[in-house]
Amino acid sequence: MVAARRTPSQVEKNVELAQSEDDALQSAPDRAVDFITEGILEGRIVPGQRLIENDLTRPLGFSRGPVREAFRRLDAQGVLSKALNRGAYVRILTRREAMDLVEAVEPIGCLIATLAANKMANSTSPKEQAQFEAALVPYQEGNEVLSESPSQRRNFYDVLMSIGGNTQLPSILPVMRIHMLRLQIRSYLGVKDRKTHISEYSAIAKAVLAGDAKKADKAMRVHLKGQFNMLAELPDSAFPDHRDN
Repeated sequence: MVAARRTPSQVEKNVELAQSEDDALQSAPDRAVDFITEGILEGRIVPGQRLIENDLTRPLGFSRGPVREAFRRLDAQGVLSKALNRGAYVRILTRREAMDLVEAVEPIGCLIATLAANKMANSTSPKEQAQFEAALVPYQEGNEVLSESPSQRRNFYDVLMSIGGNTQLPSILPVMRIHMLRLQIRSYLGVKDRKTHISEYSAIAKAVLAGDAKKADKAMRVHLKGQFNMLAELPDSAFPDHRDN
């Protein structure tokens, strides 16, 4: 059965508008960075994949210089790795790196959830309340389509940060690395894992919408600790050795 197309909420439209305004001011390297990162989020570019400069210059319509600069920036961010005589490839995390990432994200995620719940409880106008509710209700209801989509998982955190209003959190949360990890391990996740993920998103959304900061913090902590434990139990094949030859 094909899922019904969901109408974006006002909060989501505001996020998209800010992103489109940024796009209009982008340099060529910025556009190359976005092309690669969007490709990763959409699954067109996968962990371990080698990136070839010519394959990127054609669709982008500019020379190798901006592409090389994009490779350099993404290498610094831990998204790509440069390989001797091989250009660049999308990072594959080791088990230790993956578990360290989730451990580092836990306090940030809990802060994001807590701020959003506090805002819902204390600082929103009726109009804002309705906008935030429209953005989070699909997650509260446990919509499986939203949980399976990398862009919608990213949107979940975008919405929570938009509600919370902290201007620094979007630049602190390592969104790309989180989603790269998810793409790396998704073939190892079964139906039970996916249902657990959906129910955890639902618990976070319900707590935020209720304006209950303690429950929001607890729900986010349960979610991220569960992710940490799941990584510890995955087979070694989920973390292949990708060192340069």
